[in-house]
Amino acid sequence: MPQRLPSKRKLDDRQRCTIIGADLPETEIFRGDLLIQSLSGSPRSIGCMYYYDDTGSALFERLCKEDSYYLFRAEREILAQYAKSIADMTGPASLVELGSGNAQKTRLLIDAYLENHGPTSYAAIDVNRSILEKAAENLLSMTPDLNFTGIIGVYQTGLEQAATVIGPKLLVCLGASVGNMYDDELHDLLHSVRTLFALGDYFLVGIDLNKNSNILEAAYNNQSAILTNLCVLQHLNWRFDGNFNVFQFRHVAFHNKSLCRMESHLEAMQAQSVNLEKLEFSLCLEKGEMIRTEIMRKVNLKTFNEIFMQHGLNLAHYWTDSERRYAVCLFQIVDR
Repeated sequence: MPQRLPSKRKLDDRQRCTIIGADLPETEIFRGDLLIQSLSGSPRSIGCMYYYDDTGSALFERLCKEDSYYLFRAEREILAQYAKSIADMTGPASLVELGSGNAQKTRLLIDAYLENHGPTSYAAIDVNRSILEKAAENLLSMTPDLNFTGIIGVYQTGLEQAATVIGPKLLVCLGASVGNMYDDELHDLLHSVRTLFALGDYFLVGIDLNKNSNILEAAYNNQSAILTNLCVLQHLNWRFDGNFNVFQFRHVAFHNKSLCRMESHLEAMQAQSVNLEKLEFSLCLEKGEMIRTEIMRKVNLKTFNEIFMQHGLNLAHYWTDSERRYAVCLFQIVDR
C-alpha cells in the first residue's frame, strides 16, 4: 500500500503536491439525507458516488480490463492519438479533472501539455482520498515538471476550489462520467462550469455513443460489472451501519432504448427489511423490487452538443476511436 499523504504535505522542496479538503466531514460528501430521499423515491435509487470507495475503485479498474468493456480502451485510443492536438488547440492551460480516479488515461493529456507547453498544473477532484494519493504518487514520480493538487469532494465543491486557479484552464471529465448524470444534474454542472470558469476556458468531455444493444449490454453484464454493482450495498453497510445482504440481490443491467441509456439496478430476490442504523432509516422491499444504481447515457453527438450550447459552451472539435464507438469532445466557454 502507498503511504498516505497528510493534507498539504510537501512532497519535495518545490511543494509540488497539495491535498485539500481532508478536513471536510464525509457527511458533507456522502449526505445521508439525500440517500434517504433517493431510497424512498419511486423508483428507488442510490447515487453512483457510492461505487467509489476503495473496494469499488479497485473493482472498476478490473472492469476496465474486461474484453467486453470497450469504453476504457476506446477513450485511451483517442487520447493516445490526439492528446497533442488537444494541447495545441487550447494552448497552455492548467488541467482540472472531475472524478479523476487514478488518472491513468489523464497521464496521456498531462504528457502532451508538458511536451507542448512546459511545466503544468493538474488539479484532480474525487470523493476518494486514497485514490487521489495514489494518483499523486504515480504522476509525480514520473515527472519533475508537474504540480499536483488533489481536491476531496463532489463536483460542485471541487469546481469552486479549482476555479480559483489563475490563468487559462482545461476542465476534463473522462470515462463517460457526464453520462451518469440525470438531466437536471447535467444542466447544474454546465451552469456551474459557465459561471465559475472564464470565457475562453475549455471543457474536454468523454462520452459513449449509442449503438447496438448487444454490445452495450455485454459491457455492463460481465463479472466485474456485477461485482461492482453489488459493492454499492457493501459501501452503504460500512458507511451507515447497514444490513443489506448482497446475496439477496441480483444485478440487472439493460439498454433503455427509448431514453438512449443503459441502466444498472439491484433486484431484491425476496421480500426483506433493511436498516441503516446511522441514518435511523429503514426500508421494506418486495420480492422483485428494483433499486436503480446508475444510468449511462448513450448519445447522439448532435443532440448532446446542443445541451452544451444551451449553457454557452460551443463545440470546438471532437474525436472518435477507430470503430466510432466513443467520442471525446472539446467545448469552449464563449458566453457567460
